[in-house]
Amino acid sequence: MSRLSVRTIAKRVGVSAATVSRVLNDRPGVAEETRDRVLRAMREQGMVAPAPASEPFVGIIVPELDNPVFPLLAGAIETRLGAVGVTAMIGSSTKKGPTELDYIASLVRQRIQGLVLISGRHANPSADHGFYWQLHQQHLPMVLVGGHVPDLPVSTVTTDEAAGAAMAVAHLRSLGHTRIGLAGGQGYLRPSQNRLNGYRREMRKWFGSVDDALYAETDYSLTGGHAAAQRLLAAGATAIVAGSDLMALGALAAARQAGLSVPGDVSVIGYDDSYLASHSNPPLTTVHQPIEQMAGAAANALWERLQGYHTPHVDHVFPPTLIARGSTGRPSG
Repeated sequence: MSRLSVRTIAKRVGVSAATVSRVLNDRPGVAEETRDRVLRAMREQGMVAPAPASEPFVGIIVPELDNPVFPLLAGAIETRLGAVGVTAMIGSSTKKGPTELDYIASLVRQRIQGLVLISGRHANPSADHGFYWQLHQQHLPMVLVGGHVPDLPVSTVTTDEAAGAAMAVAHLRSLGHTRIGLAGGQGYLRPSQNRLNGYRREMRKWFGSVDDALYAETDYSLTGGHAAAQRLLAAGATAIVAGSDLMALGALAAARQAGLSVPGDVSVIGYDDSYLASHSNPPLTTVHQPIEQMAGAAANALWERLQGYHTPHVDHVFPPTLIARGSTGRPSG
């Protein structure tokens, strides 16, 4: 802060410039009531006020920002933590940028006090999870969202992904579809495996067997959904369950490119119920993840650890729900 700004705040609050300087540098000798008034005046003037030394600082790491479910969830967790005085920094680990481990190492150097990790390496059962154990041994509070590490005693938050895929199949079957395809994400990820298991279980329940040609593995993206849908349509699918809303939008594009109407010729179901779902054309039937409830569970679990509560770790599994919109209908044949 410039000298002029220090004097401006001092005049506004009715204290000396030296008092404002002591507050800025977090030095003793300032009454708490005066310190609060100085900090409040700084914020009202649009200035960056220093956080109290006792204010917890945590990190929230997501795998990407392209898929809207991740920023939605991270933002909701950040809001919940902010309401109890915890400052959070959100980082995105991408294939070409900093990795999850890069972010964690940087945050640990900054004396981070807690971590919420969303769909990181813990979503990949075959990945090396050694650094999670290292952090646990250092007594750093953690919450894992969208996966877990076997035997690691930290709280986790997820939805019942197998149930979500199964209810999507059940909805399509109730409409009269029998050739139901699954456009899945990367097969090494636990959410993909769970959804594939739920899909296969429900298909066997109703039809006795599963046609392997009705499963296409790509990635959780627009282009991935487009490529998967092309393969599924070529295999005779009249309905597609996508692994994410982004993939479902790619599937809609593939259907149109093939000269097919949705839902007249092919039905499409997404997963997540992000803001994209209700604004697509047609509005997307999708499996809803309860983002606010998941955010509350993650924030509460981390807050308890930050407060030093030695409560048992909990695996929070939330039930998804199916939101029927205009992208699903009866098969044309």
